[in-house]
Amino acid sequence: MKNKLLMLLLLLTAVAPLFSMDRVHFLELNKQGRELKKKQDWAGMRQVLIEIGKALPGLTPTYALRMASVETHLGNKDVALQWMERYANLGLTYDVAGDEDLKPLLVEAGWKKIAAQMERNKAPVMRADQVCVLPIADLMPEDLTFDRTSQKLIVSSVQHHSLYRVSLPKNSGECGLEELPLEPQAKRWPMLAVSFDPIRQLLWATSSAMPDFAGFPKEDDGKAALLGIDPRDGKMVRRFDLESGEPAVLGDMSVGADGTVYVTDSLGGGVYRIAGGDRENLDTAKLEKIADGLFSPQTPVLATDGKRLFVPEYPLGIAIIDLTVGKTITALPHPDTVADTGLDGMHMVGDWLIGVQNGTEPERIMRFHLNRSQTEIDSAEVVEQSTPGLDGPTHAIALDGWVYVLANVGWDKIDDHGRLKAGVTFTPPVLLRFAEKGASMSK
Repeated sequence: MKNKLLMLLLLLTAVAPLFSMDRVHFLELNKQGRELKKKQDWAGMRQVLIEIGKALPGLTPTYALRMASVETHLGNKDVALQWMERYANLGLTYDVAGDEDLKPLLVEAGWKKIAAQMERNKAPVMRADQVCVLPIADLMPEDLTFDRTSQKLIVSSVQHHSLYRVSLPKNSGECGLEELPLEPQAKRWPMLAVSFDPIRQLLWATSSAMPDFAGFPKEDDGKAALLGIDPRDGKMVRRFDLESGEPAVLGDMSVGADGTVYVTDSLGGGVYRIAGGDRENLDTAKLEKIADGLFSPQTPVLATDGKRLFVPEYPLGIAIIDLTVGKTITALPHPDTVADTGLDGMHMVGDWLIGVQNGTEPERIMRFHLNRSQTEIDSAEVVEQSTPGLDGPTHAIALDGWVYVLANVGWDKIDDHGRLKAGVTFTPPVLLRFAEKGASMSK
């Protein structure tokens, strides 16, 4: 559901909240950007981009492409090629021939080397196996978790507004699906995130009336809720309606070992928490905001020390929320050869962050290795990319030595209203898996 390439003004919109650029200054830059683009004042646009670059913690793919575009318009082809080389060194590819701003670089002598690198970057990497297909073609399973009460995986469904138990086959083939008997109110809106609470023995699920989506009353647009559901009978034990005053999409979530729930609003930019505790105390629990001002926060992951929360900021990289200091947000540093943008699902395995990267070209499943203090990324490797079963991956979970990933979910097959595009059909989603401890993970 993510765009192929974020537009320049989207980049301008995204940068300020995460990396502490002054908001007033950001609004001024945004205004300048619109005016300069309209006037095709590329020299002025370059100065705006340079100022934005000072606020970035590291190179992002979109920033490299935008700088290359501006330098191309200015006739600085050598500089533009340097930016494209930096982009290619991130392990990504891009259709330069289809981009009118960058197309002039194709005839430059230095382009051939970069084109060869991009060609290598899109070569298939296949380290994951297909476990099964999910037999409901239009399921759109956004997230998955492991329910310890039934000893089965649970997946959420965007199209069916529900949750399903998954039975793994003995051999490859179809997984079994059994819908949980949810109450009608719980099924009112699309179901997105789902996580199991080991302390309260509950399933936490997010239900969001994504703006302009079909399938629910128009007056519900932008509403979102976090639901505590008993996995044994599907009954709703507790409901938290998000009352931010603005449209919201509670899209991603995780639950700590102590039962603390972390959930993100990918539309409103907030990060929320419900403190861990017994099920008996759930009536007094509160949904508190622990961070805001982010652009598009995705799956939150708790650091090993329990004091920091890693949150993928979709267009920018991975943010760190210091849970000991209210609403303090920094960025997770990484080498300029590592792209950590476009991350949707994320999961921690030791000192590795498993990332489902559906906002890059190509889409990838990644392993990002952290240093011992988990304060920066020091290396990364591709687990899977450019393979037939990987289309549109979303989320991952580790279980019994394996990492399971949902793929071919179907976001690319629906329009902005959640309806199937004309001339397109849903194909069954797939469940992939790969060994939790890969060969290089002994590092």
